[in-house]
Amino acid sequence: MGSQLRELKREDFENVRKKGIVWIDAKDPSQEEIEWLEKAVGFKMPPREVMGDIEISSKYTEAGDSININMSFIIQQRNEIIVEPVFFFIRERYFVTLRYRDIPTLQIFLNRLKGSRIYIQFAESLFGEILGIEVDRIGDRLEIVGRRIRNIWKKIFVEQSEELIKDIAYYDELNITLRESINEKIRILSRFLKSPLINAQTKRELKIVLDDLSTLLDYTSFYMEKIDSIQNSLLGLITIRQNEAVKVFTVLATIFLPATLIASIFGMNFENMPELSWKYGYPYSLSLMVFVTLALLLWVRRKGWL
Repeated sequence: MGSQLRELKREDFENVRKKGIVWIDAKDPSQEEIEWLEKAVGFKMPPREVMGDIEISSKYTEAGDSININMSFIIQQRNEIIVEPVFFFIRERYFVTLRYRDIPTLQIFLNRLKGSRIYIQFAESLFGEILGIEVDRIGDRLEIVGRRIRNIWKKIFVEQSEELIKDIAYYDELNITLRESINEKIRILSRFLKSPLINAQTKRELKIVLDDLSTLLDYTSFYMEKIDSIQNSLLGLITIRQNEAVKVFTVLATIFLPATLIASIFGMNFENMPELSWKYGYPYSLSLMVFVTLALLLWVRRKGWL
C-alpha cells in the first residue's frame, strides 16, 4: 500500500514490495491463519474471550518493535448498542487488524482507499486514519443524541408515555457508552503519541484527533446533565399527575363518607329504634344523604379542590 492500493491473496504475500505498507485484515481467523500470521509478521493473537475484558491500562502495549492495541468500536443498531473490540498489531510496515464481525468504520476507510488515491507512508498512519473516522462517527452520534434529547424535552410536557421513557433510557445508555469509548481512546492515544515507534507526522495528525476527543468528552458530560434534568422533570410530572388522581379520589371519598355514615345509622335494626317503623323513614334518610352530599360537593368546589 502506498500511492496505489492493491488487494492481495495470502499466496502473493512474499511478492509484496519491501517498501510497501501491508494491511492484513483478519476477520474471525482460523487456527491455520493465526499460525501463518505469527510466522509471517510475528503477530501473536490474544484469546478471543479476553479481547473485550482487557483492563484499560493494558489496552496499549509495546513489545520490542511492535505495538499492540485493543480498542472498542461502537455499532449502533435499532434497539441495541454493541461494543465490539478490534485488535491492532503494528510492526514496521505491517498493519494487522483482528476482528470477529463487520466493523462499519473499517469498511468506510476501505471504501475511501478504493475511491481515492490516498498516500500512506507509515503503517501507524493507517491506525490514525481509522481512529479519525471512528472519532467522526462518535461526533455524528453525539449530534443525534443532542437532537433527540431536545425533542424528548419538548415531548415530556405533552405526554409521559412508556415509549418516551424507553427513548430516554436508550439515549442515556448510548451517551454513557460513547463517553466510555472516548475515555478509552484518549488513554490509548495519549500513550500512542509518546511512543518512539511513531513518526512525527502521524503524531501531529493524531494530536488534532486527541483535541477532538477531549471536546466530544465535554459534550457527553453536558448531555448526561441534560438527560438527568429530563428524568427529574419527567418524574416530577408523573408525580403531579399521580397526586391529582389521588386528590380526586380522596375528595370523592370524603364527599360520600357522610352519606355512608347516615346509611349505616339508619341501617341498624335495634328493637328500640324510634324510626324503625316510621312511615317516612326511608325517603327521609335518602333525602338527608342527598342533601349532605350536595352540600359537601358545593363546599369542595368553592374551595377549588375539584
